[in-house]
Amino acid sequence: MAWEEAFLQFMKNYSHPMMDIAFSAERAIQDELERESEGDVITILISYCIMFAYIALALGEFTRCSRLLVDSKITLGLGGVLIVLVSVSSSVGIYGYIGIPATLIIIEVIPFLVLAVGVDNMFILVQTYQRESRRPTESRSEHIGRIVGQVAPTILLASCSEAACFFLGALSGMPAVHAFALYAGMALTIDFILQVTCFVSLVALDAKRQEENRYDILCCIKGSDKESDSREKLLHKLFKHVYAPALLSRVARPIVMIVFAGWLCSSIAVLPKIMIGLDQELSMPDDSYLQKYFEYLGKYLSVGPPLYFVLKGGINFSNFSEQNKICGTVDCNSDSLSTQVYISSLVSNRTYIAQPASSWLDDYMDWSLYNMQEGSAGVPCCRIKNDGSFCPSTDYESPCQNCNIKVMEV
Repeated sequence: MAWEEAFLQFMKNYSHPMMDIAFSAERAIQDELERESEGDVITILISYCIMFAYIALALGEFTRCSRLLVDSKITLGLGGVLIVLVSVSSSVGIYGYIGIPATLIIIEVIPFLVLAVGVDNMFILVQTYQRESRRPTESRSEHIGRIVGQVAPTILLASCSEAACFFLGALSGMPAVHAFALYAGMALTIDFILQVTCFVSLVALDAKRQEENRYDILCCIKGSDKESDSREKLLHKLFKHVYAPALLSRVARPIVMIVFAGWLCSSIAVLPKIMIGLDQELSMPDDSYLQKYFEYLGKYLSVGPPLYFVLKGGINFSNFSEQNKICGTVDCNSDSLSTQVYISSLVSNRTYIAQPASSWLDDYMDWSLYNMQEGSAGVPCCRIKNDGSFCPSTDYESPCQNCNIKVMEV
């Protein structure tokens, strides 16, 4: 590892006026993935800050500037984001204790996934509470209980379906997909439990603060009293009086159905053209030296994965006729396995075999016939004892004979 680190550092600073060099090492992919993950930490933090600011602004009710700090939901939004982080960390802790390893995609993707689902549930709870005014005989707890009774079944069904989809994805045989599905399913389950318990409690505390006209975050300071305002919000008014009537008109409904059916048919038609697979360069940073290496590897050395022909027993390799069915050297059968692979490599327009096979039997025959070559000297490489067992060249005391003597006798 230390040698490869020094090698990579040397190659990064090396240049040659007559050569264009692309390089890699065994540790290169791991190093670049770690560098990418460290660089994504800032992106994740910025994304969470933007999402937190959006939640704090969108959940609030802003009617007057004097009540801006009273009607804001900064504390509530922060609590919702923390619940998402707790659910993700809990999922990592549970499966880490079990022994299921976490991958890079789990750390980087699942927080965004759970945050997207959690934000939906937060908006449903808070905005339903804001729209449904308290009845004359209801207390604050009864009001929140009625709201939770209305929206909790919908949230439960949505969360169960999402978690079930991920847990079913754990049936995949790919280890990365299996681990990702398990972590995501558990995180969504814990997130739902925390939202219908902890977040509902935070909503109750925030409602009490707002009713007492206390500032958000600085609860010890009181603001101006809230004036009665029965006006609908602009977004609610837009969907209720503009979007919904336009969508349900006699002209819009058939157009929507036709466009949807056409889009569905076109999507099915292009489905067979989807390219399956993931190129390695897509997982590397754009400024990585491995981008150039993968580009040159695919452009100049694209020979595909190795192909292995495995013979499962039943062959007596000490018999010449059996050897000739496999080997690919001189005097071997023209229809032997190695010869057929060699012939297939010559017709690249008909086969995917790019080069001849490397047979262990050919290498063994070359090794055993070493002492028969002219000019060879010293102790032969292949020797056997009188009982037929192998005799190493370092054994000078045992009576040994050349393997080739027995071969020639056969």
